[in-house]
Amino acid sequence: MQNDSYWDTPDTSSSSRNRFWIAAFLFVSLLACVAAAILIPGGLGLLAGYQELAAQNHEAAITHFNRGLGYLAENYPELARSEFEIALRFDGSYEPAQQKLRELQPQANSTLAPAQDQVSSTLFDEAKTLVTQKQWSDAISRLEQLRTLNPDYRTVEVNDLRFQAYSGGGKAAVAAGQIELARERFESALAIRNTDRDVLRQRDLAVLYLDGQQAVGYNWKLAIQKFSTLYQQDPNYDDVKKRLFEAYIMYGDLAAKQGAPCLAVNQYDGALGLFSDTSASQKRSSSMGLCRQAITATATPPVLVGAENYIWKISTTTDRSCDGNGDVSGFVRDALGRLLSDVPIGYYADGITLVATRTNSNGQYQFVLGKDPGVFHLVILGPDGKTPSTLAADVQYPGGINAGCHIMVDWQRVQ
Repeated sequence: MQNDSYWDTPDTSSSSRNRFWIAAFLFVSLLACVAAAILIPGGLGLLAGYQELAAQNHEAAITHFNRGLGYLAENYPELARSEFEIALRFDGSYEPAQQKLRELQPQANSTLAPAQDQVSSTLFDEAKTLVTQKQWSDAISRLEQLRTLNPDYRTVEVNDLRFQAYSGGGKAAVAAGQIELARERFESALAIRNTDRDVLRQRDLAVLYLDGQQAVGYNWKLAIQKFSTLYQQDPNYDDVKKRLFEAYIMYGDLAAKQGAPCLAVNQYDGALGLFSDTSASQKRSSSMGLCRQAITATATPPVLVGAENYIWKISTTTDRSCDGNGDVSGFVRDALGRLLSDVPIGYYADGITLVATRTNSNGQYQFVLGKDPGVFHLVILGPDGKTPSTLAADVQYPGGINAGCHIMVDWQRVQ
């Protein structure tokens, strides 16, 4: 009976072991799947990145190889050799470059120095002729090739030619409307001779143009400032007159859209001062009508007769951001420069009646303004806190989202 009972009872120990190994197998399989999911895509990514880099290097090798062929066609074997060697740095297995180097190898003997001098002399003579012919790009190319091949060759004369080529090339680029290229060439010329006044001026004109161009579309006031400065210095510089006209129109349109018609009139006047334009004239007339309505609705406070007089100084704070709100602030001082507290001061603008406040114990005041641009008229007020005792300081506010939205107007009493 005992034997029968022994054989009929399940082996629970063996069953537990089987379940353990099955669970272990499943766990290991899960780890393998996770590892494969991570490593295989990563490996494929590395492989793809390597293949892309290899393809780029191969393309670079072809580019330098073709340059070498060009130098060979122009009978400059030393420059060609340098390009073939660079090609092999990018792709060491590039057979065409290897073959050309093998062909050039017999020439690499004791005659190398005389050959280099001969090539240098040829490049120098060609560059000199190209400068005389005002073929600036080719002249620059030859001179830079010469510097690469033999940097110590006739240094002073080569630098003189380079300066002529870069400065002349910069002016030619301006004439062709390639202002960025012009700036680069003027910078290269100044790297050789940094005190030349004409090149410095040409570089600065190009920078003004490019700064104005960069401001177009996001800061019309700055664009007008840059183009206007350039126009004053050289009214015939490329298309600056046209660009200044367009900037005035766009800023005027923006001011009109944001409810500042008087500011819009000023911009249209600036545009019409450059070109006679029917559309600009119509826009000006429309904005002028709205401006007159605003002025009529906002009566200018009369100046108090016999009151104390003040002078003012306007400046802009640039160390604070403009994220929608700006302000006009400052200090009020007496004739000796002492800060004055409790002085009434106010402003008015198109469609805005007089807004007043008083200086604090430190002689300081502040008016917080919004995102809309406009011309604000600041005045020191009389004892009644309503009547201006000074002529207005006109403040051109660019709007709370534009650079220059934090404006300082400091006042000082005149005896």
